[in-house]
Amino acid sequence: MMLSAGRPFLGTFLVVCGSCWLGAQVTVVRNGVDIHDEKVSLLFSAACHVVAEEFRLTRPSDALFPVTLVLGEPNERVIGDELHQVYFIYMNRWDEAQFATSASRLAMQPMVSQERKTKIVAEILRRANRVGPVSAEELHEVKRNSKTFR
Repeated sequence: MMLSAGRPFLGTFLVVCGSCWLGAQVTVVRNGVDIHDEKVSLLFSAACHVVAEEFRLTRPSDALFPVTLVLGEPNERVIGDELHQVYFIYMNRWDEAQFATSASRLAMQPMVSQERKTKIVAEILRRANRVGPVSAEELHEVKRNSKTFR
């Protein structure tokens, strides 16, 4: 059998990583949209493995999780509930790039600890409050406090 220049690499890649792909569980709700499950699973697994490599996980399979892809949904969104380990990607129509983006977002979500997320949110709020609008009452309070420290 004659293979094109790109095919041997793909075959090798699938043989080497074939066991890695088994951890990805994608449920597809088609709602009349024609799509191949194998393509969805391959893209999802690739997204999870790339994220695992980027975050230097020692076990790339740790980045895999079950996800449900709902097609034919006009309200496109991504839902990731780490607490209950429920993940959904809603798409109006099939779009590989959009799916890869959504899958990678979900795969990155658990890479940041809850403690770190809380710290990030606290910093966001601190910065927003520092540069946000100030009420007249707050200005008077600052003025009174500054006279106290002179």
